Amino acid sequence: MKKLLYLFIVSGILLCACRHTDSTALLRQADAVVYGNADSAMKLLSLIKNPERLPFEEKMLYGWLRTFAHNVRGASMAEDSLILPAFHYFVAGPDTVKMLNSFVLKSKYLYWQKKHEEAMAVLDSGIAAATACRDTYLMVNMLSEKANRYVYVEKDYKKAIEAHLRAIAIREDEGLCYSLGIAMGLQGNDSAPYYMDRSIELVEKKKDTMRLVHYLRNYAQLLSYINDYKRSAEVSKRLRNLASDEEQVAMTDLVLTECFLKMGELDSAQYYLDQGRALFDHQEKFLTTENMMTYYQGLIDYTRHRTFDFLKVMRYNDSVHNALYALQSTIRRKDESKESLSNANLQLTVERQEAQLTLLACLLLLVVTGGGAFFYIRARRHRLIEAEERIETLNRLLADATKGDSEPGTAGNVNQEVEDGQFFRKILLQQLGIIRLVATQPTSQNQELLRRISGITNRELPVESLLVWEDLYPVIDRIYDGFYTQMNRCFGSVLIDKEQQLCCLLCAEFSTKEISVVTQQSIPTIYQRKTNIRKKLGMGEKEDIVEFILER
Repeated sequence: MKKLLYLFIVSGILLCACRHTDSTALLRQADAVVYGNADSAMKLLSLIKNPERLPFEEKMLYGWLRTFAHNVRGASMAEDSLILPAFHYFVAGPDTVKMLNSFVLKSKYLYWQKKHEEAMAVLDSGIAAATACRDTYLMVNMLSEKANRYVYVEKDYKKAIEAHLRAIAIREDEGLCYSLGIAMGLQGNDSAPYYMDRSIELVEKKKDTMRLVHYLRNYAQLLSYINDYKRSAEVSKRLRNLASDEEQVAMTDLVLTECFLKMGELDSAQYYLDQGRALFDHQEKFLTTENMMTYYQGLIDYTRHRTFDFLKVMRYNDSVHNALYALQSTIRRKDESKESLSNANLQLTVERQEAQLTLLACLLLLVVTGGGAFFYIRARRHRLIEAEERIETLNRLLADATKGDSEPGTAGNVNQEVEDGQFFRKILLQQLGIIRLVATQPTSQNQELLRRISGITNRELPVESLLVWEDLYPVIDRIYDGFYTQMNRCFGSVLIDKEQQLCCLLCAEFSTKEISVVTQQSIPTIYQRKTNIRKKLGMGEKEDIVEFILER
C-alpha cells in the first residue's frame, strides 16, 4: 500500500516537472527569436498548452512575448490584456530591454482599447525611462510612435512636428524625415519639402527602390496640396519611370491628373485619368480610388460641359456597402462559431478536469481506505499480542498464588507464604474471582476461566467492582509491617486512592506489567503514576517508592 502511494506521488511530480520543463524550454526559445522572427516566436508560443496554468514568472513572460509578437506583426492587440500585469512585472525587473519595450506594448494595448490619453501618458513615461537609461534607439522609437499618434489619431500636427524634431535630433533616418515632412505638409509648413527631399536622399543612398517609390508618390501628392503643381508633376513623372507594378503607376497617373486639373490642362488631365483607369481595370480597386477617379472625371466634365454624373460612383458605393455588410455578417457568424467552439472546448476542459479530480479522489479514497485498513489490522494485531501478554501475566500470577496449594506440606506454612508474597496475591486473585474459578473447575482448558481472564485483560470487567481495597489494606499491613498505615499517616493527604493502591502493589513486589493487568491500566499510565507519586513525595527520579515510604 505504501509503495502504491509513493508511486502515485512520484508519478504526479514527474508529470508536473515534465510539463513545466517543456513550457520553460518553449518560452526560452520564443524569447531568443522574438526580436528577429516574430512569426517563429508565435508558433513556439502556440505549442504551450494551458498557459493559464504556468507559474507566475513564466505566465508574465508568455504574455509579454505574445504581445510583442503581435506588435511586430501589426496584428490586433485588443485581447492582450496580460500585458498589464506583465508591464508591472518587467518594469520592476532587471532586463532593461524588456522594461523599455513594456512601455511601448502597454501603450499599444491601450491604443487598441481606444484609451488614447492613457496610451500617450505611458509613452511619455517610457521616453523618460529610456532617457534615464540612455537607450537612444528605443527613445527614438517611442518618440516616433508618439508623433504618429499625433498625426493619425489626434490630428495635432504641431505636437507631431515637435516629437519628430526631438527624435531627429537624436538620430536622423529616412523614416523620421519622411514622417516629419508629411506632418509639416498637413500643417502647411514651408519646411515640408526640405524634409521630404532629405528622406528621398537618404533612401536613395540605401538603394531601397520600393521605399523610394512610396516616398515619391506621397511627396508628389504633398506638393499638389501646397499648390506646387509643376514640381509635383515632375516628381510624379520620375515616379512613373521607377514604379515596377501597375498599381503604383496607376496611383501616379491619378496624382498627375490632379496636378493638370489644378493647372487647367484638361487634355493632359483626361489622358492620365484614362491611363490610370485602364490600369486599375486589371486589378481590384479600393473604394477611395474609384471615388477619386469618378470625382476627377466629374470635375473635367463640369469644366468642359458644365454638367456631371455621379450615378456610376453611387452605384459602386452601394455595391461596396453591400459587400461590406456581407463581410461583416460573415465575420459575425465566424465569431459566433468561434465563441461556440471556445465554449465547447471550455466545457470539455472542465469535464476533463472533473474526470481527473474524480480519478484523484478515487485514488485518494483507495489510498486512505487501504491505509486505514493497514493501520487497523496492525493495531488489532498489537492489541491481540498485548492481550496475550496480559493473559500470560495473569496466568503467571495465578500460578504463583496457587503454588503453595499444589505443594505438599505447605498448607500451614503461613510464614513461608508471607515471605514469598504469595498470600497477598492469592487474596487479590480470589477477589477477582480467578482462584474460585480454578478451584471449582481446575482444568487448563477451561473456557470460562479463559473468558474471565480475557474479560479482565480486555477491560470488559471493571476492577473497581471486583477488588475491595478496604479488605486488602489490612492484609498489606499484616504482611508488610504496617506499610499501608504508615503510608496513610504520612502521605494520606498527598496521595489519592489509586496512587495509594499502586504503592501497595509495589510493596507486594508486583511488576509494572502485573500492575497494568490487575488495575486495567496501560503500562505508560503506570509509569506516569509512578512519576506523579515521586513528584508529590519530593523524591528523586530513580528512588524506590516503597523504601522511601518505609523510611518515614
